[in-house]
Amino acid sequence: MNWYETAFRKQYLDLYYHRSDDAAKGEASFAVRALGLPEGARVVDVACGAGRHARALGALGIRVVGIDLSRDLLAAAEGVVRVRGDMRELPFHGAFDAATSFFTSFGYFDDAGNAATIASIASALRPRGMFLLDFLNAAAVEAHLVPESREERDGRKYHVRRRVDDDRVVKDVVIEEEGLTLSYSESVRLYSHHELVQLLKGAGLSVVASYGAFDGRDFTTDAPRCILVARKTREM
Repeated sequence: MNWYETAFRKQYLDLYYHRSDDAAKGEASFAVRALGLPEGARVVDVACGAGRHARALGALGIRVVGIDLSRDLLAAAEGVVRVRGDMRELPFHGAFDAATSFFTSFGYFDDAGNAATIASIASALRPRGMFLLDFLNAAAVEAHLVPESREERDGRKYHVRRRVDDDRVVKDVVIEEEGLTLSYSESVRLYSHHELVQLLKGAGLSVVASYGAFDGRDFTTDAPRCILVARKTREM
């Protein structure tokens, strides 16, 4: 079984507890501005998880559909119109004014699978539709990777090991609670800014802006994030 089919369970939300609805409100507001979305625009939030960004977009007057593969995370996505599905094969065509992908919810597959994801997202957009991709900054990850961390919270112990393995960043997670141990790994392809631009271009999406964080700073090699805004310029 692939890692992304086992990692995104209820415990995932506990590990990333700091990724809150409050944080999502600011990120969603930035996305609406960066994408130039009017009230009532139709947006698909790809790999929506527990729906925090979809809810925040909805509160801003955006009509949102969230899609995710995880049954556990979708069950937690209260107040969200949601669909279970694989991001490589979105069940939509030309249906949305924009698409969003927050919190490095991309790069899970091999290069062919990741390219299929971008092509699927592009297909879901209407002509001239927009896409916001919030991804890690590969250069910053490699320069500042924390190899290991431990935390104890709410009766649980979290032990996380991180490494760069070829062109992927791998995170091995162990969670202990009441004598029970859960372990899983996450593995994300380390695409550079240039590689992402080319990947989007190959699917008919032209990058119109690059940001280094949700505060709107320009993208640089030492920025915390790589946030790309692209427009659909052709059908594939």
